Amino acid sequence: MTSLFASAQSFEGVVKDAKTRQPLPYVNIGIVGKSVGTVTDSAGRYKMNFAGHEGDVIKFSMIGYTAQSFKVADFLADNKQTIFLQPSVTELKEVKVSNRKWKEGILGNASKSESTNAGFSTDRLGHEIGSIIKIKRSPTFLKKFNVHITDAPAYPVKLRLNFYTLKKGLPDQLLQNQNIFVDVQPGQKDIHLNLEPYNIYVDDNFFAGLEWIENGKGHGLMFSAYLSLLGSGAIIARETSQANWEKVGIAGLAFNILAEY
Repeated sequence: MTSLFASAQSFEGVVKDAKTRQPLPYVNIGIVGKSVGTVTDSAGRYKMNFAGHEGDVIKFSMIGYTAQSFKVADFLADNKQTIFLQPSVTELKEVKVSNRKWKEGILGNASKSESTNAGFSTDRLGHEIGSIIKIKRSPTFLKKFNVHITDAPAYPVKLRLNFYTLKKGLPDQLLQNQNIFVDVQPGQKDIHLNLEPYNIYVDDNFFAGLEWIENGKGHGLMFSAYLSLLGSGAIIARETSQANWEKVGIAGLAFNILAEY
């Protein structure tokens, strides 16, 4: 067994749809609770190093599919080079809306500061950062996500936008039932993403996060930020797909949402 682990420190595999047998791009893969993980590429492939994690658990997850978890020792012993994820149907909860007059407004922070910034300092796959967005009235309908980029990228960048419920001040359960991809083009200085097709309603404060999901020639991306009084708007981040969430620093990301409430 020792020789197996020594030779399997660097592991390559592929993740596929169990029904169609087609590769699944941008699947989250990671050691649960640890900062070790990655995301599959556009062809469903991935590489990971499992050295020292034989007693831990590896998890594969993606919106629209049932997650799978394995003890790393068993995963390596079985040489699971291909993982098949079963499609699942996740219904958005039904929202009861009274005949009230809806207002439109901006939630979050709309700063476009060029001097105060924060974001991705590296291109580590699965790295996710974001901020808590406070609502004004329940339910609230999310219409558009906005953020200013302080240094326009020289190469294309691919991100995934995720919305979560909150539990004890940290992200908990995903709010959407579809992947929301964000393609940032060379020279782009702002992200304006239409959310209406995703039909997302929230009834409490929530977390908006951007996740780095594809490597390119770029090595990071920075957004406008603001200094947060007493850290109340601190950035919340996790280093990889299945790592624990942590509050980082005293600055807040200037993520904002055009919403109706």
